[in-house]
Amino acid sequence: LTGLIGAGVAVAGTSLLTGCAAAAMGQGTQPAQGSEWDMSWIGKLGRYKTAYDSPEVMSGAALGFAASAAQGYKQAMGVTDAFTPVLILRHSASVMALNDAMWERMGFGETNKLKDPTTGEANLKRNPFLTYAKGDKNSYTGAEAALNTLMAQGAIVLTCNRALTGIAYMLQKKEPATFATPAAALVEVRRNVIPGAYVMPNGIFAVSAAQDAGCNYMRVL
Repeated sequence: LTGLIGAGVAVAGTSLLTGCAAAAMGQGTQPAQGSEWDMSWIGKLGRYKTAYDSPEVMSGAALGFAASAAQGYKQAMGVTDAFTPVLILRHSASVMALNDAMWERMGFGETNKLKDPTTGEANLKRNPFLTYAKGDKNSYTGAEAALNTLMAQGAIVLTCNRALTGIAYMLQKKEPATFATPAAALVEVRRNVIPGAYVMPNGIFAVSAAQDAGCNYMRVL
């Protein structure tokens, strides 16, 4: 997956890089003039904020980090809504920001050697980090660290357009009759990003922008 994502970046060509550069040069919290990138998430940050930089899936560790921090702020400081975790799902972890339909379509469960949270079997056909269902004995997140739970509590999810471009390259190769070019496939990939997540020009920019906005930084290892 990592190799194919890298190949997809190369296929994207200079037009993508130009767009990334334009966005990265925006001033303050506003995107560069004419930019497609939504930077409104900066205005949603609370008093306490930490960016969790996750370049790999790592069984959803970033989500557990965010949930644990939120629990700690509540227990130690009585903070309930002033802490904002910023989940930066980039590189290979960008698949975590895609919906169930794209996971099944692209076989991300098999690629990442993940098991179904409900059955524990290897035939995973959904994003196991997106939701938690009661009775999921093999859940990677539990109820408190599922993406939909964290986002409902104010967590911000940023993902990487370069990595999504790599996924689009894979999709175009898989379905050439449907998508004539990787650019056409990228439209479909972007359409399957989970609602509420923000697509950034690239993951490194997301890390930098979060720190510029005052976030503490934690690398998910």
